[in-house]
Amino acid sequence: MALQNYETVAQRLERFWTDHPAGRVATELLDGGSGYWIFKARIYAKAEDQEPISTGHAHETIGASQINKTSALEVCETSAVGRALALAGYHGSQIASAEEVTRAKARQEEPTPTPKPIRPPVEAPTKDASITRIGSKQYLKDIANAQSVADLMKIAQIIANDQDLEDFQKDLLRGNWQSRRSAIELSSPVKV
Repeated sequence: MALQNYETVAQRLERFWTDHPAGRVATELLDGGSGYWIFKARIYAKAEDQEPISTGHAHETIGASQINKTSALEVCETSAVGRALALAGYHGSQIASAEEVTRAKARQEEPTPTPKPIRPPVEAPTKDASITRIGSKQYLKDIANAQSVADLMKIAQIIANDQDLEDFQKDLLRGNWQSRRSAIELSSPVKV
């Protein structure tokens, strides 16, 4: 993986803008879940074109590398643009960009993370089970008793950092949290 065989996304963009000064590069966040981002980029020869000359996608995991601990969103968008440009013919001898190769090398050099201890599986709630049976009763009370959006934000941070909660529990709490936030915002007087 000699880096001289790879162009940076900036180099690809520079060549594209030289060839298509009236072109367009459009990005779209397709998904952002618990710990990841997915972007799609479209490259248009002319800004008014309806159909792109190419598209590219990228997926980044938050915290998968040093840069992704703080900038996973930006890295993902840039990677999608780089791949779309490569598929439009703007690349060195490789589709991957120099940035992607550099990140891949850095990931290989990072120590393997110590796996989290495996907890016994939590039984998923049945149709009639309530979230209070799966250990989140206090969080539900805290959400219900929150008097402001600031209170809810503090609760959300605590829930996000609770490593004993399963993802499905956090999802259920998130739904209650959003409902309570809507109720608080509707009951707050509008400031002019």
